[in-house]
This record gives sequence, structure tokens and C-alpha cells, in this order.
Amino acid sequence: MSSCCRTCDHRNHALATNKTAETLLDVCLITLAFKSEVVETNRATYVSLNTMLNNITDAAESSSHPSIFTVWSPCLSDPKTVVILTTAGQAFKNQNSPIFEPVSQHLSTRPSIQHVLLDWSVLSLATSSPEQRIACDIMILRAPNPGVAGAIGRQFGWNPKRSALSSQVGVAAPGGTFSRPGDLFRDFWAWAELNSEDPTSPSSSSAGSGYESSGARPGLISTNSEEKNMSLFWAEDDERRNMEDETLVMIFQWNSHVDADRFKHPLQKSLGQNFEEVSSDLWDRQVAHPVRQLQGIGAKAETYKLDLRAVEPRIDTGRLVPRDRGAVGSRRLSTMASGFGERVSGLWSR
Repeated sequence: MSSCCRTCDHRNHALATNKTAETLLDVCLITLAFKSEVVETNRATYVSLNTMLNNITDAAESSSHPSIFTVWSPCLSDPKTVVILTTAGQAFKNQNSPIFEPVSQHLSTRPSIQHVLLDWSVLSLATSSPEQRIACDIMILRAPNPGVAGAIGRQFGWNPKRSALSSQVGVAAPGGTFSRPGDLFRDFWAWAELNSEDPTSPSSSSAGSGYESSGARPGLISTNSEEKNMSLFWAEDDERRNMEDETLVMIFQWNSHVDADRFKHPLQKSLGQNFEEVSSDLWDRQVAHPVRQLQGIGAKAETYKLDLRAVEPRIDTGRLVPRDRGAVGSRRLSTMASGFGERVSGLWSR
């Protein structure tokens, strides 16, 4: 079948190659803590965030890679916190990256940046318009030392994809490739990547990697190599012990937040793929209770309830109204990525 443009050619080629070889995307998770609520009526803060988000999409427009998206959301439980998910990870080298300049004076703390390597099904988080909302929870579990990191690894696995709830609630559609999602649409679990350029990062001298494709990303080195995992409890260097920081990122994509609340409730029936009923205490047994236990030994858990949406057009600071920027490359790719993720989600079911 002939395609309409070069971008489609790239996407079709990527789809064909991913049938035989898994490709991992470098997805950057940025958490911003503002001094005041991020709402449209708070003109200065909202415009600064809009400027930063558009700078991200502008930076991504020059790329023809078929998997570009940027989505964001205020935290529903804390409107002063904003979470951004983007594949434009090259713009976020560190907390002092120029991309943060528009919002720097409005932040109460320095930005938090995590890089995670995820499979292509993460494109289901891309959305085509600011009006569309994708119900999502993000849980970040941080370990302050190797001992706690080891406990997290034993509980959730050093290959956390195997622990993902999707693999436990997935029910193959009879006679078909695709399944209808239940309460939980999909979840993505991965260890965060530390930048090897960070002088305090123990991963800068770590041998090996937990991801086969990370060799193509010299700026990122997996923190959970087999060598380090085996020696977590034998580290005698106090300085190294204090610097160690393992972070597990769990992203849960829901049909809706109402469905999410039902899935998490230990007394309500939860629905898996194809609307098959799953254990009502699955969430508490596999996620909530283990996280509470890990917090008891020093792990720090951060949870964000989100409605992910696309980036709005750039706001005219003179009139505070959207200005038509015409056809924006990154928006077009984000739109295509959204549909692409829906069409091929069954190919990467766990």
C-alpha cells in the first residue's frame, strides 16, 4: 500500500521492523512544582508553562522519527504540580537545561527529571488535542540506598515489565489479535535511567545494561545491571551507599478515573481485558501493599493522578488568546502516534 508522505513511510517501516525486533523509546518524565496553581486564570504561570511546552514541541518538529509525542497534565490532587511526558528527551540534559527558562521563576523547587525506556505501546498515551483527556496515574518509587533498592527489585523484579498488571489481567480475545480493555487500559513499569555524565551517579561506572537497545543511547546507562544487582548488599563504600538512588517508575493508563477507583477498591469487582473479571484485591496485593511495606523501610513513593492532554497552541502574551500556528509537525506526529498506538496495541500486549 502506498503512503501519503515520508512520515507515513517511516511509520510503516517502523511497524514492520517492530514485528521482529522490539524498539524501546526514551520517554522523559518531568515533574514541575509551581509556587501557585497552574490554571488559566493565573496568567503569568500558565503562559510561562505554555511557552515551555511549545518550545518542547518546536524542538521536536525538525525530527522525522515516527514516535514523537508530548503530553502534560496538572496533578488532580495538587494543581501546583505539573507532569510532562515527552519523547524530546534531548532537551532535558539536567535540571539547568535552557528549556526550563520560561518557568524557572515560577517554580518552588528544581525540576525532577526521569528518563525511562519503554516499548512502543506507550504511544497509547499520545493524544491528538488539548480537549482529549487520558486518565493516568504515575507512581515513582525511589530508593535512598542499595539495600532499599534491592528490596524493591525483589518485590517488583529487576525486569519490572514482567510484574506489570497488564500481564496478569490480560485475556486474549477468542480468535482475534486485539482485546478490549477493561478498567486498566495498560501499564508501563521501568527503572529510571541515570545520566552517565552525572559525577554522583554510580551508574557511570556500572558495567552492563538491563536494556538491549541502550547501547544506541550513550548518554543513558541502565542502573540495574546484573553485576550491580548481585552486589547491592555487599557494598562497603559509605559514600557510594549514600549516593545510590534507584527509581522505579510505574505508569497506569485507565479507561477513566472512575474505572481506576473501582479497580483499586478491594471490595468492588474489577474488569480485565475483554471485560473478564479479575481479583478484586489485585491492586492492593500487587501494588499498594508492597509499596506501603517498602515505604516502611525508607523508600519514597510519589503518586500523581493525571488527565494527560496535548499541548495547546502558543498563547499570544499580548492578548492571551491562542494564535494559529498552522500545521505543526510535532502535533501532526502526536496525532498519528495516538492512532498508531491504538491500532497496534495488541502487538505488544504483555
